[in-house]
Amino acid sequence: MRLDRPHVVEAALAQPLTEELLGGSGITPGMRVLVLGAGLADLALLVAERVGEHGSVVAAHADGRVVEGAQRRAADEGFDRVSFRAEPLERVALPEPVDAVVGRFYLMHELDPVRAIRLAARMVRGGGRIVFQEWHYASILWAHTSAWPPRTLYRRFVRWSIEGLRHAHAHVDMGLRLVNAFAEAGLPPPIVRTELRVVRSADSLGFAFFEEAIRDLVPTLERCGVVSAGRVGVDTFAQRLERETAEAAGHVFLPLQVGAWTRNV
Repeated sequence: MRLDRPHVVEAALAQPLTEELLGGSGITPGMRVLVLGAGLADLALLVAERVGEHGSVVAAHADGRVVEGAQRRAADEGFDRVSFRAEPLERVALPEPVDAVVGRFYLMHELDPVRAIRLAARMVRGGGRIVFQEWHYASILWAHTSAWPPRTLYRRFVRWSIEGLRHAHAHVDMGLRLVNAFAEAGLPPPIVRTELRVVRSADSLGFAFFEEAIRDLVPTLERCGVVSAGRVGVDTFAQRLERETAEAAGHVFLPLQVGAWTRNV
């Protein structure tokens, strides 16, 4: 399953928890919000819908190509209250503090997540909201949150994804580290929400997640000599994993999602 927009499946699967976090943290019409993370356009436009015509969103990403794609999508969908910055967080300069920062699948790719939280908090007014949502990829290593019954292709996904993320210097345990990371950054203990999704044979979107994740990691896996693209068979990965799961009358799990929010001090 090839997709025109990167991270579209990830964004769709993340949206329910994101909306719960936005509602619970009090992101309301009229707010000014800084947005960070993967699937930049999906998250920025979701937040823009919530803050409405009197609110505004600034979305930042260090990769200019990601920003260009997000700008095109925002323009195509008529979102003129979203502005984009092609720069890393430490270079983002805002004219005044925002009411909230919302990050999704961002900290796991930061070399120093605690530093990133501190930098983000400095851009938020006192009492403003700090919201982050992260994968806890390490959950797919746990026997009770991986696959039932154990299946060969899913175990390959586990090995390839964990090794690929680690070679890319990503934090595979970021989700459940959020509470301690907030505390280390000098913030009050956050409210935490989690989502663990079970994927069965009829869940084509869920199986597409595994294919999208592996596709993103194939260049890293090849560079590090973990596995070749030909052996992965990425273009049929979702189909084969769905068939294998159905034949076993079983199910598999997505990585655990963890969201946390607090008020800035």
